[in-house]
Amino acid sequence: MVSPTVDRRYGVVGSVAFKAPVAAASTGNLTLSGAQTVGSVALTTQRVLVKDQTDTTENGVYTADSGAWTRTLDFNSNYDVVNGSLVYVTAGTSATKGLWAASITDPVTIDTDAIAFVSVLATT
Repeated sequence: MVSPTVDRRYGVVGSVAFKAPVAAASTGNLTLSGAQTVGSVALTTQRVLVKDQTDTTENGVYTADSGAWTRTLDFNSNYDVVNGSLVYVTAGTSATKGLWAASITDPVTIDTDAIAFVSVLATT
């Protein structure tokens, strides 16, 4: 079996289509640093879906931190996301909980191309 590292670069695999769940999702532009509350969830070091940045090249999945937030390892490379990649938001407001899909033009260049997310399935 080929390793996931190789698979995600040379073929579509699960790591591209379904991302690990996140604790919360943005409802507006965020400062991508420091502990803060997003979608009624107090974040310290959790994964968060950033989907509403004014600069849409900043959208994606991040790890919240007391300092600068960083993109997660499954969302920091051009090979990590394609149009339709899914992220499940486990907590937060009813407007953000549920399943979100990346709406992009393939191939994407992280930190250069616009990344948008659309709600696929809302949960309560």
